[in-house]
Amino acid sequence: MKKSAIHILSVLIIPIVILGFVGKSFSQDEPINLLSVTGGGGVLTFNGNIGKGKDVSAYTYIRGGYVLNVEKKFLKDWMGASLNIMTGQLAMGERSTDTSKNKNFQSSLMQFGLNLNFYLQNKKGIPLIPYLTTGFSYAMLNAKTDIKFNGDSLYYYWTDGSIRNLPQLPQNEVKARYVNRDYIYETPLAGAAKSAIGIPVGIGVKMIICKQVEANIGATYHLTFTKAIDGVSGGINDKYLYSYCSLTYNIYVKSKATREKEKKDKKSAPNIDFAKLDKLDADGDGVKDADDECPGTPKGVKVDAKGCPLDSDGDGVPDYLDKEPNTPKGAIVDAQGKTVTDAMILAKAKQDELAVSRSNNFMANPSTSELSKLDKEIKNKSQQKGSITSKIPKEFQSADTNHDGIISSTEITAVLDGFFDGTNDYTVERIHALIDYFFEQ
Repeated sequence: MKKSAIHILSVLIIPIVILGFVGKSFSQDEPINLLSVTGGGGVLTFNGNIGKGKDVSAYTYIRGGYVLNVEKKFLKDWMGASLNIMTGQLAMGERSTDTSKNKNFQSSLMQFGLNLNFYLQNKKGIPLIPYLTTGFSYAMLNAKTDIKFNGDSLYYYWTDGSIRNLPQLPQNEVKARYVNRDYIYETPLAGAAKSAIGIPVGIGVKMIICKQVEANIGATYHLTFTKAIDGVSGGINDKYLYSYCSLTYNIYVKSKATREKEKKDKKSAPNIDFAKLDKLDADGDGVKDADDECPGTPKGVKVDAKGCPLDSDGDGVPDYLDKEPNTPKGAIVDAQGKTVTDAMILAKAKQDELAVSRSNNFMANPSTSELSKLDKEIKNKSQQKGSITSKIPKEFQSADTNHDGIISSTEITAVLDGFFDGTNDYTVERIHALIDYFFEQ
């Protein structure tokens, strides 16, 4: 029997190895189903020489079975090879007025199998895949029989269909007690097979839950090469049916083409040192960029723990720009940190009002004569102050080409020409600010 098992195993393994190499020639882009792992349970029903008597209920002798299966698929999932292990019990009994037909047995089952599975794929998106399976199995058995009650007294089957504690003899007619089977299989079954080689033939349906998970329902009929699983060596070979439900988990890996592409992309990607990047301090203020709330601090400027320049008087102007240290709390300051007085606010308001008035007058009459009028007004105002010292902001001083301390409309026109000719560095925003300043003078 062992030599036969080795021979059958070899015959089945060789095609599987060949299929493994063939399977590699298919799709190089899609994820590869590395393995499928299936676990489930069901019921085992025995069919042998025992069980031909009268009044036999098959439901009494149904036993549980459990399977763990590992499968590798080939040929674009049309075929698979699987290794499986099944554990459970086989049992059968009979009951008859024929005293020779009251046998029973129960055997533990530990089975190892190698199967080929054939999947009938559909192309219409229906999540059901029928399949067929066949292969080879080797089972280890340990059969026992229930021939005693209370662990010591034998059952005696009488022709009237009763079970008693004494043999059917005339002298025992009165004193023999009626007993019932306790269904405790306590006695090793003489002549029962200790192992069995079989051919499983099955059918089932897979229901796809998602790409990784499938539910299965099916049945496998195991045709064995022994007649003695039930301890009765005559008649036909023994068989048993396994009906089951199970779940499959598919393990996918990246295809060779995908792995090579990722490897190539990784090589072409810039080599960024994220550890070094995390410690980067671009402005050199001693606070790394990740924690610096004031990036771009000038060199040498003292900063706080957040990387912001110190503001000792809390006026909103950092110390290195503050022209008036120790400004009183709550005072209004300008961009240089100098206190803004009520008189300064009033003067600014008048200046803004004048600028708005001039702008409105010009917009109402946009002409060279209006510009000449504005130029004359600005010049007279400057002369009335008794000084021509330039108060033009530094950013606009390059526009004062005649150095008279004021910006005229002619000088603004020259700036505009230079902007379009590309002969100055004025931007659109800076030109707008220059025009605003013109009306404020």
